[in-house]
Amino acid sequence: MQTLRTARWIGVLLAVLAIVSVRPASAQAPKVGDYYEDAIDIGFKIKMPDDWEFTPPQPGEDQLIGKYSPTTNKYILLAPNVPLWLEANLVKFDRRSEESGGGQDGAARPKDQRLDKWIERNLRGSKFRVDQEKDRKINKVDATEYLYVGETGGEEFHVYAVLYRVRPDVDVAVVFNGPADRKKWRKYDTAFSKMAKSFKALEVEKIEYSGARDGDSSFRTIKRRQLEEECAKTPGWELYETDNYFVITDNDDRQFIRELMERLEAIRQVYEELYPWEAADRLRAIAAENRKKREAEEDLGDLSPEERAKRQLEKELRKQARSTTTNASPRDLSKCSVVRIFKNKNQYHEYGGPPGSAGYWAAFHEELVIYDDKQGGGRDDTWSVLNHEAFHQYIFYLYGSIAPHSWYNEGTGDYFSGYEYEHKRFKLKPFAWRVQTIKQAIKDDEPGGKRAIVPLKELVRYSQAEYYGRNGYGIGGGHNYAQGWSFIYFLRTAKGETSCWNDDWDGILDTYFETLASTEDLDEAVDVAFAGVDWDAMEECWKQYILKGI
Repeated sequence: MQTLRTARWIGVLLAVLAIVSVRPASAQAPKVGDYYEDAIDIGFKIKMPDDWEFTPPQPGEDQLIGKYSPTTNKYILLAPNVPLWLEANLVKFDRRSEESGGGQDGAARPKDQRLDKWIERNLRGSKFRVDQEKDRKINKVDATEYLYVGETGGEEFHVYAVLYRVRPDVDVAVVFNGPADRKKWRKYDTAFSKMAKSFKALEVEKIEYSGARDGDSSFRTIKRRQLEEECAKTPGWELYETDNYFVITDNDDRQFIRELMERLEAIRQVYEELYPWEAADRLRAIAAENRKKREAEEDLGDLSPEERAKRQLEKELRKQARSTTTNASPRDLSKCSVVRIFKNKNQYHEYGGPPGSAGYWAAFHEELVIYDDKQGGGRDDTWSVLNHEAFHQYIFYLYGSIAPHSWYNEGTGDYFSGYEYEHKRFKLKPFAWRVQTIKQAIKDDEPGGKRAIVPLKELVRYSQAEYYGRNGYGIGGGHNYAQGWSFIYFLRTAKGETSCWNDDWDGILDTYFETLASTEDLDEAVDVAFAGVDWDAMEECWKQYILKGI
């Protein structure tokens, strides 16, 4: 993996799956497995495929209950290079009163309650049509059985679904996919039908919450309750806690979880040393006052109605980005930081982990998502990703919607990735993932010719897209991540270590961040932080330090 995060969470996440060559898969028709059971919300159980892994829905997914997919051999071939990715979805159509919160999770319910619309929006494929439909009763529950035909890569496949009318205001559906070939489909149809017939309605039980704990804020108590409800409906998932984090996972390696929780609290102490809460409180107050002045001085009178409406919308969106649904303080919110850990890479990507990534911080969902890379790059990679993404999470609660340039944001995340855990404490080291990449790039760079590094005076103004590779030099994200890390490392550690250091550079990082936090202006932050800097001298010193000092 070249970068810790090849895609940042910026609203719409585009994941492109390119299949260059697909080897024949040995996926077999599923066998009937154990029950999925929900006894605390809707009240039902149904058998699902044996040895398939359960992936929970992302926060805010109001209709998906969860998805099962094969542990290995995740697809079958409909034709050469036309895979069908197998999945079994549990879906709900919840019409419980919005006035009462729509159930225990308090979420507003989607208006579209149609199964065919859900299939069109969520299953891989297109041109779905109902081929068969039959009303029936399954274990005293009214139901309708459907067989859909869809297309992918020009090939047809089947979707078997059953909609159960569990109660007057809630329907549940199970949705499977499989091959359309008559001979192959017979085995899938048999298994799907057996699972569908296992559906039973259950009495809803009252969940036993662990309740408030000493030192809890009211928000932390509420957050614990929400996560306990989620885990109670999510097979194999458990909730763990530290002073500042909620950890939810299906990984049953207790020693790994214990170490992860210890590391979270230890690296947080490092964050707090460089980014103390007291300084953040002061800067947020300055930012609020500056914002108030700008809004008071803003003259919308000369704008067209369309432009005025656009400005008002932007203002409202900024306000929403800075607000929360509670009156909790930023520090109270930070003490409820959620870390979701998948036990393997496959589950992580089924959940929505961006291709090529090993973790991400989702500000919109307010959760940090990673997986245990024990079977891949190793646990050291997991710890590096954790340190990086937990920094983004910490800064989000510290400063809200602030978004530094990528060289600072991702470079600082990588700076923390270099910390190594020794004797229950973190010690700064160069981040091994980046060292050789940036050293080789510096050696390969040809000013005036083919560039392998971005001039520093340009890098510090790069947009996220440019940082990820859409720049005039054609330098990719992996190299820019390495350069961003090395520049942060240089500015934080080179003083006293190299004779070319200029004391005027001492406060660059602090000045950049404080200016950005108080003005919310990216250009001004760069202008103030690097005012008067001799870029040629700085770049030459940076190169020398990286090549000889690390």
